[in-house]
Amino acid sequence: MSAVHKLPVEYNEPDNDTNAPVVTLIGSNLPAAYLEEAEPSPLMERASHWWQGLIRTAKLSIILALVGGYPAMMVASHKVDSGQIVLSQASPWASLEVGTSLTLLGRELTNAGWADDSPAWHPRARLTALPAWQEGVSKSLSEFMLLSADLSKTDSGQVDSDLQAAGRLLAPASDAEGIPRLNAAAEALQRYEGRLARGLATHPRGAEAFAAEIDLFGKWATESKERLQVSADRAEAWPASRRDIEAIYLARAQAHVASQLLNATLLAEPDLLTSRDAAEARDRLQLTLRRAATFNPVFISSQAGTGRFLSDHPATMAYYMDNIVASVSAFELALSEQAEPRTAIADAG
Repeated sequence: MSAVHKLPVEYNEPDNDTNAPVVTLIGSNLPAAYLEEAEPSPLMERASHWWQGLIRTAKLSIILALVGGYPAMMVASHKVDSGQIVLSQASPWASLEVGTSLTLLGRELTNAGWADDSPAWHPRARLTALPAWQEGVSKSLSEFMLLSADLSKTDSGQVDSDLQAAGRLLAPASDAEGIPRLNAAAEALQRYEGRLARGLATHPRGAEAFAAEIDLFGKWATESKERLQVSADRAEAWPASRRDIEAIYLARAQAHVASQLLNATLLAEPDLLTSRDAAEARDRLQLTLRRAATFNPVFISSQAGTGRFLSDHPATMAYYMDNIVASVSAFELALSEQAEPRTAIADAG
């Protein structure tokens, strides 16, 4: 059956000899005035265009969020805090070095979050600079605590168990989660602080312990300089390779830890510096340490050769490390020279 027979029709047609139905579609014979009123409203047309534009904008925003949202979260996860540490005077520490170390650890665990423990999907797990920075912080604190444990030996040759445990727990380990180890190290340092406050533990003090501490800072700078020189002599990727970024941020972290521990020791023992030359050498050392610790270009580049367009940041940081090594040597010389008159007087007596 044809679909035409289903349409409304008009059968009465005087001039139709065949008596075939004449099809008249409903609405085709409506008045012209009605048809004019049925035209779309300009306001509704504008609203329709506005709605379609809103839908397209929403779709584009979703696409941009999916494409650019993850990189933006990676940038937001990069939180390297190289600010100076100022300990509260409300509750004085028995050891300013321990208080400084705990503050450094707390910054990484609470502010940035430990990058190596992040799940694979987390933006922080894709970072390169922050894990290298945190490794440098924990590695430096580990070596400092092990040195302190060795310097605080009792007369029987026994090292402090809490300092030794903290030093071992702070050492970077790729086969274990970082947060449990660091929390355990913080607990060990808190136990040591409590025992020290009650007079049940010893703390390395004096010129000999300070000289060993300065030697350790020089060792860090020398190792970083050698690592950075290797990066400066090659260009493995553009603008920089992963190893270049790790070398720079590891050096930054060690310079930052050294500057904060140096401040803590000199605040606890201001009488370690008795000459103007030693005070000036200390200022130069702090300046070089802070310059390296706060070295923070927008992005790292490592360009071998002339570097016409981009900087060679590993070479720049290696230069800073060389300055630290020289400042450490000058400071040690100034410390030894200020001690000579005391030795001569003692011998004369």
